Amino acid sequence: MGYSVLFQSASVYRNGKLETSDLFVDGEKISAIDTNLSPNNNTVTISLKGKKIYPGFINSHDHLLASFLPKVGGTEKHQSWLSYDNLYKSSGVFAERQQVDPEILYYLGAYKNLFAGVTTVFDHIPHHVQNPFRGILPVKLISDYTLAHSIGNYSLGWGEGPALEYRMAEHAGLPFVTHLAEGVDDDSKQSLRLLEKMDALGGHSVLVHCLPFGQKEVEKILEKGASVVWCPTSNLHIFGKTTNIKLFLDMGVNVCLGTDYSPSGSIHLLEELKTAKSIYFGLYGDELPESTLLKMVTENPRKAFRLGNPNALMPGLSADLLIINDDKKDSEIHVSELSWKHIDLVVIDGYPIYGSEEYKSLFVHFGLETEEFSIDGKTKLVAGSPKKLLKQVSDSVGYKKSLAFLPNF
Repeated sequence: MGYSVLFQSASVYRNGKLETSDLFVDGEKISAIDTNLSPNNNTVTISLKGKKIYPGFINSHDHLLASFLPKVGGTEKHQSWLSYDNLYKSSGVFAERQQVDPEILYYLGAYKNLFAGVTTVFDHIPHHVQNPFRGILPVKLISDYTLAHSIGNYSLGWGEGPALEYRMAEHAGLPFVTHLAEGVDDDSKQSLRLLEKMDALGGHSVLVHCLPFGQKEVEKILEKGASVVWCPTSNLHIFGKTTNIKLFLDMGVNVCLGTDYSPSGSIHLLEELKTAKSIYFGLYGDELPESTLLKMVTENPRKAFRLGNPNALMPGLSADLLIINDDKKDSEIHVSELSWKHIDLVVIDGYPIYGSEEYKSLFVHFGLETEEFSIDGKTKLVAGSPKKLLKQVSDSVGYKKSLAFLPNF
C-alpha cells in the first residue's frame, strides 16, 4: 500500500541553497517540491516550519562488519595500512568482536549511521560477504559496484583483479572502488602509477584515502575523472597525517567523505564532518565552507557511486530525506555543527525510520513498530530495536557493553 506525506513550509536544500518550499512524498518517491502544495484525501500533512530538509547523508566509506569499539592504537603511527591491520587483528578488541555474530555487527553499523542522519552507506567489502544483509538493514547499502581491496604489494584478493573489475564497471555503468595509497610508504606512493598501468584509473574509479599524493598525482586523478573519498579521522589515527585535501578541492576533484571503520575512524559521520572542518582550518588557516562539506555527503557521492541525479531532492527520485532542527537561520547551512539532538527525522524510501517523538503519529500511520529512547532529554523513536541489539552484544561478550556510536540506552 502506498502512503503520501506532505511536508509543509520547510527550508529545502536544492541547487546549492536552502529555500522555503513544500515537499510531497507519494509512496517511495518525491512527487513534487513547490510552494503551497495541496494534500490528497489520504495524505498526512506535517508542518516543518523552522526546520530544514536535506538529502539523506551518504557515508562513502565504511566497513560495517567492523562496527565495534573501543578504538585500537593511535599512539604509534604507521607507514602502511597493513601494519595497523596487524595491530588491530592481534588486539583484545578484535578477539572480542569475533564473538559477535556478523549480522549483529552489520546492524550495529547500520544504526550507527542512521542516528547520524545517514540514509545510504558504501560498505567496502566483497559482494559475497555483504549479500546476506542487503535489503534488511535500517539504512541502504550501495550494492552495485566492482572493487579491489587496494593496489600494491599488500592488497587482499578481493574481486577479479583491478583491470577486469574496472572493465566490468565500465561495461555496467558502475563505480569501481578501491583503497589507494592508504599509507605513506613507497608502495603507497607508487599505487596510482600502478593503477593507471592496469587501465583501472578513470571516470568510474572511486579512490579511498590517497594520502601521499601531490600536484602531479592530483592532476592525473582530475584528468581521468576519478573521485576521491577522504577519511581524515582514520588517517590521523593510523598515520598521524591526512591527504592534502585542499589541493584536491582547489583543482576540482570530486571529493566525498567517509568514516572508515570503527577501530580507527570517527564515531559517526557527524563527528567526521566536525573533524574535516577542524582539520582543514588547522592545516590551511582557512574555513572549509559548510556548503562544500554538505556536498561531500550528498551530491558528490551520488556522482561518485553513480546513484543518479546529483541533486537528490527532485520529483521522481527516492524520498531519502533528512529533517534537521538546528535552531539556525532557515537559509544557513551548518552541517559541521550538527549532533544527534539535531536529527529530527530520517525518511528512507518514503518511510519514517528514525525521528523525534512529535512524529509518532507518522510512524503509526505507516504501521511501523518503534522503540523509544532519550537523547539529551528528548524522546526519539526508531524502527527496529537497537536496545535488543546491544543486549545481544552484551550477551555475546559476557558483560554489559556500551558503544559510543549508539545512544546510552
